[in-house]
Formats: sequence, structure tokens, C-alpha cells
Amino acid sequence: MKKQNFLAFIALALPILFWGSAFPSIRYALSGYTPMEIATLRFIIASLLLVIYSKIKKFGLPEIRDLPMILFFSLTGVVLYHLPLNTGAKTVTAGTISLLNATAPVFTAILSFFIVREKMRGKGWVGISISFLGAGILAFNIGGGISFSFGALWILFAAFSESFYFIYQKKLLSKYGALPLTTYVIWFGALMMLPFSGNLFESVISASISSSCAVLYLGIFPTAIAYVLWAYDLCKFPVSRVASLLYLSPVIAISLGWFWLGENPSVLSLVGGALAIGGVACVQRAKYE
Repeated sequence: MKKQNFLAFIALALPILFWGSAFPSIRYALSGYTPMEIATLRFIIASLLLVIYSKIKKFGLPEIRDLPMILFFSLTGVVLYHLPLNTGAKTVTAGTISLLNATAPVFTAILSFFIVREKMRGKGWVGISISFLGAGILAFNIGGGISFSFGALWILFAAFSESFYFIYQKKLLSKYGALPLTTYVIWFGALMMLPFSGNLFESVISASISSSCAVLYLGIFPTAIAYVLWAYDLCKFPVSRVASLLYLSPVIAISLGWFWLGENPSVLSLVGGALAIGGVACVQRAKYE
């Protein structure tokens, strides 16, 4: 394999690996931190690393007139995504979190249809229906029994919120570029998290080393490194090819949840997950045909 092709493979594979591992890491970190504390500390760590990154790349601050839109990105793509996601993780297994979270492109397609009038083919609407059917099965199958989980609703709300970030970020991507814009979003997202930090300082002192290492991992790898690499991928490769790799994230999350946390997926949850992912794939294919 040529060096250039190998580096491209690494740039594409690492974000998927890191994001797939984020869900079981969140579940593990909950033993020492609250959902709000995990999200806040995660983005504080990522922000500090990206300060170093911004100095290396030598890009300045955004223009004042663009701040309202960047703050909106931080609100929807960071605060209203990670806080509900972590809250839902208290009662939902890592694999199920990843499968429910994978419905974000479906919400993006629906919002694009109503907000920016993006056309949707019949195949796309079929895919949306299939994906929501799968999400419904997952929501009623938490823990292997037929009972409804409000934790699943939190995760679906997180995916819904993130969809606004996906839709509107295009307006500033061409102006700032993917890497600087992603950095700005994480910085302001970390600031917005601070009011929700609770007793973060006390938790850092009292939490076990292993749970603190899980949060440290979340801040460095699934956040700072993965977000930057993902922005790089979007600049270098076709969006459809990059987006299709997200389907591998639940496989990683389910595998790690199984071996690391002992979370055995039920047959019904796997069926629901297959429907959810299959519906997303159908929507993505309809968009790019």
C-alpha cells in the first residue's frame, strides 16, 4: 500500500474507531461522574488540545458577525447533543446508543426537506420509515424485555439536535474551512457546558482513576482528534463515501460493549438495529443518486 493511500485510510478509519469506542467509554465513565460532568470535562480537555492545534495551524478567531451562527452550532452540535446522549447512556447499552444515534442522517434528511427544500425521492421516505421502525423496536427492547425506555428518547433527541448542526454548518464551511470551524464550535461548546458542570472539581478528586481515564480518553480521541480528522475527511473525500463509514461505528460499539462491559445484545435489538441502519443507508443512497 502506498504511503499516501495508507494515510488516507488512517484518516478515514480512526474517527469511526474512536466514535464507536466513545459509547462504551461514556457508559464506563458514568461510574464516577454524572452525565453533565462527563460532557463538560470531555470538551474542556478537547478545547485545551485544540488551542495548541490552532497555534500550530495559525488561524485566528471568527468574525463577530458570524458568532451567532457558530454559537448555534455549539448549542445544537455540542450541548443539545452530548448532554442528552450522556443522560440516555445511564439506562441504555453502548450498542443500542450507537444504533439509535445512527438515525441522525434520517433527521437531517427530514429537516433538509422542510427547511432548505431539499428534494427527497420515494426511496428516501421508505428508508425513513424503516429507520424509525428499527428505532422503535430498540426503544421498546432495552434490557432484553418489551418495555419502553425514556433513555432511548434522550438519545433520539440528541440525534435530532445534531441534525441542525449538519444542515446549517455548510453556510460557514466555505468561509472558514472545516478544521477552524470545528475548532470554534468545540471551544464555544465547552463554554456553554460550564453552567452544567455541577460538582465537577469534587468529582475529579473522588472519582476512580479508571473512570477519569475514560473521560480523558473521550476528550482526546473521540473529540479532539476524531473531530479534526472528520473535518479533514470531509474536505478531501466525497461526502457520500465518508458518511457511509459511519455505519461501522455501531459494530465497534456493540463489540466493545460486549467484551468490555458485558452487554450482550438481544436478537430483537439486533433486528431493530439492522432496520435502523438499513433505513439510514436507504436515505443516504436516495440523496446521492
